[in-house]
Amino acid sequence: MKRLIAIAIVLCAGLALADSMPPSPAATTERRQRKRKRVTPEMQMRKFGGFVTAAYEGRYCYFMNAQRRVPQETLEWAAGQVMQVLSLPVRIESCEIEGADNFSPIRKAWTGDRKTGAVVSVVDLPGWTTLLVAPEDGWVQVNVAALAKDNPSAEVLETRLKKELWRAFVLLFGGGNSHLAGDLMRPVNSLKDLDAYPHLAPGPEPFNAVLDGARARGITFVRRTTYKAACEEGWAPAPTNEFQKAIYEQVKADRERGPTNPITIQPPKK
Repeated sequence: MKRLIAIAIVLCAGLALADSMPPSPAATTERRQRKRKRVTPEMQMRKFGGFVTAAYEGRYCYFMNAQRRVPQETLEWAAGQVMQVLSLPVRIESCEIEGADNFSPIRKAWTGDRKTGAVVSVVDLPGWTTLLVAPEDGWVQVNVAALAKDNPSAEVLETRLKKELWRAFVLLFGGGNSHLAGDLMRPVNSLKDLDAYPHLAPGPEPFNAVLDGARARGITFVRRTTYKAACEEGWAPAPTNEFQKAIYEQVKADRERGPTNPITIQPPKK
């Protein structure tokens, strides 16, 4: 009987202790995720008016498409990545090559253009190397024919081009090999090496060097912020939808009304 009573006391104490202990981090995270509402693009548009880009006066990095083997959407993906990750201005254009001897088919497209800071050209030249980098001249060339020499599927070829476009961009602006295992900017000596890297984009290690290199060629940050912040700062473009119009009118009304609780400065005590 004494043993049964002792066991019962221990069980009651354990239950009381369990109730008093804080939940585990995993349980807390799960609870927060259940309570957190998913933010939809419509909710963001209603609250902030979406995102706008300020006027830009510097130079651009051009992605020149001189091939037809891979859809241009792949170049658009790479350009969007650069804009999203580094806030650097990019443009995409198409051009025709004049033969295999013209290994830099973009020269005529940008010679003398003051808006061009650098060029990433994508060509289809059998027998040529995968990457040609001319950082002092401001261009780099990616050859899809070299990426397709083992006759990969369309999906594999597109993945290779995405990776190589990022590598070309980083190398063009002075980024080097990464010290991190598995990073896309590790040495590549074959298509097998390129396929082995699991990520489509490099890590942040070379980005400071890339930004310095871009700045040296006149390519600077593009300011991107919410429409509401642009209205408050006074440079927002005309509204394009009902949400932006509501935000524009509200900010305008607040500015005309002035502060409701102005700051008062008390005179110093004698």
